[in-house]
Amino acid sequence: MIYEPKTNHKKDKMRTYIKKLKAVLTLSLVAAAGMCFAQTAPLKLEMKRATELPAGALLSTTLVTPLTTPAAVADEHRLLAFKKGDGYQKTTLVNSNTILARYDQKFTISSNSSVTKNYNVTDATKSGFEVAVTTKRIADTLFAMGKSMAYNSDQPSDTSSYIQKRFTAMVGQTTNVTLGTRDTIFAVKGGGGNQAVNDTLFAFSGLQNDPLVKGGSLGLTVDYAALQTMKKGYTWVDTSTYSGGNNIKNTFWIESKTDKTTTVAFESALRQQYSNSNTNGVYVIDNATGVVLIRQMRSVTTGYQILNNVVYAASRSTAFTESCYKIQ
Repeated sequence: MIYEPKTNHKKDKMRTYIKKLKAVLTLSLVAAAGMCFAQTAPLKLEMKRATELPAGALLSTTLVTPLTTPAAVADEHRLLAFKKGDGYQKTTLVNSNTILARYDQKFTISSNSSVTKNYNVTDATKSGFEVAVTTKRIADTLFAMGKSMAYNSDQPSDTSSYIQKRFTAMVGQTTNVTLGTRDTIFAVKGGGGNQAVNDTLFAFSGLQNDPLVKGGSLGLTVDYAALQTMKKGYTWVDTSTYSGGNNIKNTFWIESKTDKTTTVAFESALRQQYSNSNTNGVYVIDNATGVVLIRQMRSVTTGYQILNNVVYAASRSTAFTESCYKIQ
């Protein structure tokens, strides 16, 4: 629920607060998403609705750097080693802080979220696997404009809260996935894994937009065959350039190796026309299965955004931790 001082006009003030909160969060969502900003002259801007902007371009989106292998060994693959009856539990923690500033105006939106999902292998054949993915628990706290909203799926929720109703609808939902031996999803049944973080308030809850879609991956493993022969200190670079002059450079290196795990550290720099992002972190990978046991990342994004021909400085810092372990 959203806490506020007692008043005789509580419902009216609550509606006013929600409208203000949506306005502020909408302002944040347009950051770093193809904005037209010039230091020499104002430009006429036709803004898209926040829900139509590409999710990867939003300042409210946590940047997650995928682990890629060197081009020289890109054709090396190792098949998934799941067995019928295997079960894994993955918990994702995200802490974020977004600041918008212009002269003496300053808006801060912070969130802390935790999501736990279970992955149960219900069938295994030579051609692939059937996996049931269930959202077991969600906890989230959102702070904005001196107010707060707290949700925990282990406790009764506020049925009048839009966000809490969205969370409650997700908990307990199961998606059944048909998965190939190279971690490619062939089919998806059920909607529990396809909840899109695509509206203003929900996006700032801090939950990861982690849909299960045909052609995508399950998100538990990495294609780690090439890592098996790499020695400690081995380094490789992955660079990509996109339209509009945007580019990203990821640098990976083998930080440590044991009989059971391989730790890959990385640095990532994303350069866009109106924003820059820097991320660093580590992957801890199980040598026997390729399951990512730990994934930790910290990122900082800074840039400009424009709304109604007014320029705002914007920044977002995020700490992301994901842990996974075998439960059966």
